[in-house]
Amino acid sequence: MKISNHDYDLLKLGFEGEQAITNELFYKYGKTYEPKQIIIREGEFGKDVYLIISGKVIVAERLSNSKKYKMLATLGPGEIFGEMALLDGQPRSATLVAASPCKILVLSPENFEKVFKTHPRWALKILAALTKRIQNAFEQIESYYQGKK
Repeated sequence: MKISNHDYDLLKLGFEGEQAITNELFYKYGKTYEPKQIIIREGEFGKDVYLIISGKVIVAERLSNSKKYKMLATLGPGEIFGEMALLDGQPRSATLVAASPCKILVLSPENFEKVFKTHPRWALKILAALTKRIQNAFEQIESYYQGKK
């Protein structure tokens, strides 16, 4: 089986993590976002997985029957998002907005799978992202019920 340069970049990213991010890799898979630019919209379908190279991203959820949003979390360099839609096939559960100028790798499910399979670090990144989401959900539930007293 011949490995193309295209695949080699993804394998290198899998093994070396963020240290493997070169200008060439960013040219192939990267996107830049300006502050306040929407990266993902809540309710949309998509399966791409995003890896933040630089900048901050706000995770927000629309309040029911409103045009207002509630900030759930802030993500930074090295963190991933979008993996939930990849795993469960459901619409995006939150809106993600650039809080500052951002550089982000956008990986299709096939490309993310190549990266994911090369090193256990990527499983740990997904577990860390899911753990952070669960902690945020518990905090929201706790603050909701504390406000009800």
